[in-house]
Amino acid sequence: MAESNEDQQFNSAPQGDRHGSEDAKSGHVSVLLKEATDFLDIRRGGTYIDATVGLGGHSEAIARRLGPQGRLIGFDKDLQALAIARRRLAAIPQELAPEITLIHASFAELGRRIPMNSADGLLADIGLSSLQLADPARGFSFQAEGPLDMRMDPHGQRTADQVVNHMREEELANVIYEFGEERRSRRIARAIVRARPIRTTAHLAQVISAALR
Repeated sequence: MAESNEDQQFNSAPQGDRHGSEDAKSGHVSVLLKEATDFLDIRRGGTYIDATVGLGGHSEAIARRLGPQGRLIGFDKDLQALAIARRRLAAIPQELAPEITLIHASFAELGRRIPMNSADGLLADIGLSSLQLADPARGFSFQAEGPLDMRMDPHGQRTADQVVNHMREEELANVIYEFGEERRSRRIARAIVRARPIRTTAHLAQVISAALR
């Protein structure tokens, strides 16, 4: 079942223990899984937040430590990732699973969604996932040609195409400098504006590479 903007709560169905199966299918390995969950010092029966659910690796590890009296709340902007995480979490045997709520939203909405001091701990693994980088249609990687999309939430309004092809040169240079930490941002922005329209990740990579030679 696809996630919506509403909170989705479910109890894990007794489908057998398929621990790690989603990671095996996707090739994804959760970063510092044991170290992160150990450091979180999970209290059995407590309430914990995974601010960036992704494919659910950290969420599953937290859920298994919480037990049936606990509660796990997960946030993610990526509906595709949430769907995978939901299947993964549903595979935890019902008698072992905590109450789980998945929310299709950015972790930036935590303060609005979750009452202050209502959780015992929070984990945030900020950044892109292998799911997003591996799919050329998402437009996150320059390793394969794809559209200039780059939206975490496919239903979001602004695409990379709109930024690359419509933003003013000065503003584009500032974005590249601030978020890309690239000191040659003005040269890159100038090259992008001159090369418009740019429609694919490969074309954008070529333009930037040529500008920096």
